[in-house]
Amino acid sequence: MIPIGNTPPIMRASGVVPGGYDRAASTMALAPLLEQFGVSLDSLLSESGLPIGLFEHPDNLIPFREGTRLMGLCADRTGCPHFGLLMGEATPLEAYGIVADLMKSAADVRAALKLMCRFMTLADGGGLLTLSEINQFASFSYTVYEPGVERADVLGDNALAVSFSVLRTLCGPKWRPHEILFSRSRPADIQPYVDILRAPLRFDVEQSAVVFDRAWLDVELVSADPARLRMLEAKARAMEAGETGNLVAQVRRVVRRQLLSGTCSMQSVAAELGMHRRTLDRRLQAFDLAFKTLSDEVRYDVSRQLLADTAMPVIAIAQSLHYTDPSAFTRAFRRWSGTTPSRWRQSERRSLQSSSA
Repeated sequence: MIPIGNTPPIMRASGVVPGGYDRAASTMALAPLLEQFGVSLDSLLSESGLPIGLFEHPDNLIPFREGTRLMGLCADRTGCPHFGLLMGEATPLEAYGIVADLMKSAADVRAALKLMCRFMTLADGGGLLTLSEINQFASFSYTVYEPGVERADVLGDNALAVSFSVLRTLCGPKWRPHEILFSRSRPADIQPYVDILRAPLRFDVEQSAVVFDRAWLDVELVSADPARLRMLEAKARAMEAGETGNLVAQVRRVVRRQLLSGTCSMQSVAAELGMHRRTLDRRLQAFDLAFKTLSDEVRYDVSRQLLADTAMPVIAIAQSLHYTDPSAFTRAFRRWSGTTPSRWRQSERRSLQSSSA
């Protein structure tokens, strides 16, 4: 088990999911799916060191790394490498609690997806959602926020299947994606991916995403309810306000989301957090931290994730992190890690091969 300090494996949710935790509701499809393979969830929980009964209440909190490791264990014990994809397909929008309620009350698909991106930390403490629009297409992407997560391939499959399911729920059965992007290496058998996602697939990119015609964003929702939406937003913001002493984690999440969407500055991060730039600087100084230090740490986390989990060339990773000169990225990575990106990747793969053996 990955150590999680003195944090108990089950906590009752009250407000925002702390950094690195998920609500059990988002994985309620796990037990029935395992039954189809003749595998007991309780046996896997015991094997992974997690408590029996972890999924008995939707508001129980699961350490993000432990939950991802459990999902990888499910893939191994069922002999189904695309288990994460099946689990994502079986997860309904309603599993996300107040986030789902917010989305259903929105005026259109665009507003619903923006609300999901904005408030996803109420249900998912380890990932970030981003909606971007470029020319004819929109991109709805998921990025792992928590560094050092095991079995990121299974987690990424799950997140993409969830995104696919959410879009189909909001847009209706006629909706079709233009392309599905995976920030992981191509699996040995892609037929299950073709059967479930029904779209062209592209692997080894910097960000997992569902790409579709942006015209679908204008589709109005029949469940739209402005009055209920105002009430739910007030409730969601109150739940966020209940999170104390976690400014650094909030800044990291926003930096990572903005970095991947192409615009990231202290000014833009402060604006998203609802404060002035000088206020953010002052509050970070109270933690003896500088904004540049935090943003560099996030870049380092993202670069290691892409080096470890994809076959992207180093120059492409540098571009995804908005380095105009690849050599500048190499110098920065050497400063962070003591070695070059290519050598770090080789060392990481040798380590993984040794662990597998």
